[in-house]
Order: sequence, then structure tokens, then C-alpha cells
Amino acid sequence: MGDTLLDTAARKSALRRELRQRRSRIAPADRASAARHAARHLLQALPPRCRIAIYLSVHSELSTEPLRSALARAGHRVAVPLTLRDWRMRFVPITTHSPVRCRGSLRLPEPVTRRHLRGAKAFDVILVPLLGFDAAGGRLGNGGGYYDRALAGPRIGHRPQRIGYAYAAQQVDELPMERFDIRLDAVVTEHGLRRFPKS
Repeated sequence: MGDTLLDTAARKSALRRELRQRRSRIAPADRASAARHAARHLLQALPPRCRIAIYLSVHSELSTEPLRSALARAGHRVAVPLTLRDWRMRFVPITTHSPVRCRGSLRLPEPVTRRHLRGAKAFDVILVPLLGFDAAGGRLGNGGGYYDRALAGPRIGHRPQRIGYAYAAQQVDELPMERFDIRLDAVVTEHGLRRFPKS
């Protein structure tokens, strides 16, 4: 059992390195184009007045900047994650003018305000960042486990929908999955939205 866990951890670590490199090799112009196309695909799939939590992109992640503006214009209610000291994550409502700054142990952009914190179950859709995904809805994150903890537990009517947001180049054949790893309901890339079989 111990060897199996160590093997899985080692495979995940190697995949993270490989996928970070793959993502960082995407040219800036292609990144900008992908972000615009992905935003359009996601907007077409959302119901009116959707309650959606998105991430604030950093480094080579698929940018959510075009999406954030478009969601606000379309009248959706948007929130972003806030990491807490006890390794939990909550979500804070924001507007296009809400100030953000890098904070917390991960130095990620987060809203300045800590008012009106919400759990994941308050949303129709949670947009999930990732390093890799596979054809079965498996997701490889950055390794902190924040989204796995926030989205753990039973759902009512498959709500919130867990939608990955990534470049198409981040797909792999198969990911090593552990019992606590969440699976995605769908993924949005620059090529469109793809739904996965319900587990």
C-alpha cells in the first residue's frame, strides 16, 4: 500500500513538471487567442444569471481576464477563491473593479476584502484551474489540494458543476487518481466545452 502511494505521488510529481513545461512553451499570442476563445465557449454554455466562481490566473495558466470581464457584462454573479490559514478555501464575490493583491502562503492574487465568504456549494459552477486533464474527467492540480477539499462531499443535483479551464495541450492519456481527487464534469479549452460521463 505504501509503495503504491509513493509510486502515485512520484508519477504525479513527474507529470506536474512535464505539464508545466508544456504549458510554458505556448507562445504569448497563442495564449491570448486561447483565452478569448475559451471565454466565448464557456459563456455560451452558462445559464442566465449564473453564480460562478473563477480563479485569478497566474504565470502560464489559461488567462481568466477576458472571461472575468465578459461574465460581468453578461450579468453573471462572479466570485474568486480566497485561501485560509487552515488550508481551506472560500470564495468572495467580486466585480471588475474589485481590488486584488498577492497574499497568503502561495502568493496568489486574491481579493482585498474578506467579506461575504461563501463555500463551494453556494455556486452553480466552479471553474477549476489545472495542470492536466484526461478523457475521463481526471484532473491534476498544483498539489495543494485546495480545490479537492473545497469540492469534496456529496452534491445535490451535480451542483456545483466542476468545470476545468485549460489549454487543449494540457490533455494527457490518463492521470493517476487517488480517492480524494475530484473529477471534473466538463472542461473548457480554446476548442470548446467537453462534458465527461457522470461518475
